[in-house]
Amino acid sequence: MSFHRVVGIDLGTTYSAVTVWDGKDTVVIPNRAGYRTIPSVVGLDPQGQVIVGVPAQNSPTSIIQIKREMGTFERQPTGTDDPGVPTRVRFRGQDYLPQEISAFILMELKRQAEEYIDEPVHDAVITVPAYFREPQRRATEEAARMARLNVRKLVNEPTSAAVCFGADKADDDRTRTYVVYDLGGGTFDVSIIQVRRGNVSVVGTGGDPRLGGGDFDDRIVRYALDQIRQQYNVDLSGDEKAGRRIKREAEIRKRELSSADATVLDLPYLTADVSANVPLSRSTFESRIKDLLVKSMTCLDNALASAHQSNGIELNDIEQVLLVGGSTRIARIRPMLAERLGLELRDVRIDIDPDEVVARGAGMLAREFTPSGGYEDDEVRIEPAGEAAPAEDAVVLQDVTSHSLGVRTLHDRFSVILHKDSRIPAEATEHYTNAGPYTELPIQIFQGEHPSAIDNEFVGSVPITFPEPKERNYWDLAVTFGLDANGLLHVKVHCVNNGNVWEADLRCSAHIDAAKLDASSAELHDAMAGMPKPPQREPEPAAEVLPPPPEGTPADYRMVARRSYKDIPQLDPEPQAELRAAYWAFVAAVTAGSDDVEDLGDTLFDVYTRVKRP
Repeated sequence: MSFHRVVGIDLGTTYSAVTVWDGKDTVVIPNRAGYRTIPSVVGLDPQGQVIVGVPAQNSPTSIIQIKREMGTFERQPTGTDDPGVPTRVRFRGQDYLPQEISAFILMELKRQAEEYIDEPVHDAVITVPAYFREPQRRATEEAARMARLNVRKLVNEPTSAAVCFGADKADDDRTRTYVVYDLGGGTFDVSIIQVRRGNVSVVGTGGDPRLGGGDFDDRIVRYALDQIRQQYNVDLSGDEKAGRRIKREAEIRKRELSSADATVLDLPYLTADVSANVPLSRSTFESRIKDLLVKSMTCLDNALASAHQSNGIELNDIEQVLLVGGSTRIARIRPMLAERLGLELRDVRIDIDPDEVVARGAGMLAREFTPSGGYEDDEVRIEPAGEAAPAEDAVVLQDVTSHSLGVRTLHDRFSVILHKDSRIPAEATEHYTNAGPYTELPIQIFQGEHPSAIDNEFVGSVPITFPEPKERNYWDLAVTFGLDANGLLHVKVHCVNNGNVWEADLRCSAHIDAAKLDASSAELHDAMAGMPKPPQREPEPAAEVLPPPPEGTPADYRMVARRSYKDIPQLDPEPQAELRAAYWAFVAAVTAGSDDVEDLGDTLFDVYTRVKRP
């Protein structure tokens, strides 16, 4: 079988996936345990090495939903003199930027792909939320570089989904208009897409980078805590271990309510004195999340207004809704969208697995790029795009900017150069003059829609100098913004008076310079469990022998350890892998006399109870 060695990656908030073209179809690559998607979770094994996915879920030091923090700040910058404070997370005893944590996930996906196709993988098409701004896209690119992947293209997730749903299936030249409603684990995107044969064009965008399935889970958790407080007169809201168990149970029961009218949260031994069964009906769940669904409808209305303003799209032009992201399985969503858009329920489509559709679309687009011979920072030449895919299969993508880009002018006014919903790639130029007798002038770039620059998001600055101070309006500056195919910004300032030119690919302080990026890449590879891996498939660890529970196993966990040891070989692959990882972590902690024995014992009990539940 001949695989195309440019992979597609959906780097998700809660789950991630990698795909490859096998010569006939786009394949979602399973990992060793058979999972087609892996949790976007990073943690540590008992030896202190970094692990990713299902095993990391059982780590007491695990980091989740890091995508929400990509390119963000603890304190926003306001200009050149105030670079702000970038978000960092504590992990392995030190502070990491979010893109460094995301790099671990990409490294695992890269390794997964290499083992599957039995060849090195150096190139990827990676998806990002359409609502991601410049700093978040830069951070995604840097995470890939730290994982030693060449980013051939950053694709908006709704665009990737539209490709998978039917951009290549159009059998005539008629233009069709769709809504892509992408509600994932931690981010929400909605896009208005126009599709004709071989062409996908985004004409309107909206969304919320902090709305997703995790928020719905949190509403169930709050409900469960309220019920436990009423039934048992105990407040567990400050108990982190209990909170983690309730959250995992909430996610399971939320999925059940997609097809069932009612369910029960089964929460044995939350504490030594509290075991709880919390009934939850679908109607109660929907009432608890009503405001979140309303928020998503507001984003939809904004996207429709944007599409109307830019392309004259009317509500009755919408033919179908394409559902993306696991949270779209919530039962209320399909009828809600059908009612809002005046569609039949069958036109709100969920016929492709919403957890895989973005990754599949990325894999389809990856076919259009020729694989390189290595990582580009090792001076490997990358061929131009488009040579690998047959001409009749090529899909033309026309993404748009999700926010306006402009500069700060006199009295803190925001002067837009590239407007929201401008086609990508894009270039635009505006002329400005000096406001006084300056010899130095920073061109400050912001992104957003507020008329005041300071209320938008600071992107970066291009410092320029004049040979001598001149009166107001003397110096004529042509400022050009260029967005490349990945939506990344290049700025050029041309002084018309003397011909001087200043150029910059902007990187604000949430990003990493080249030297630090290379050093981070080396450090992360050293920290990753089992890295580096040879680029060929390794035999499955079928011969691994589980040790029995150690003699020093605490009495409270002796029974669950014995039962786990006995039952693991009898389980199906997915629950077997999860319980095996929890058992190994517990056994290693007991053997080492670790302080984590109690936490890992609770985790083992939780996992055993879940996988053995009828």
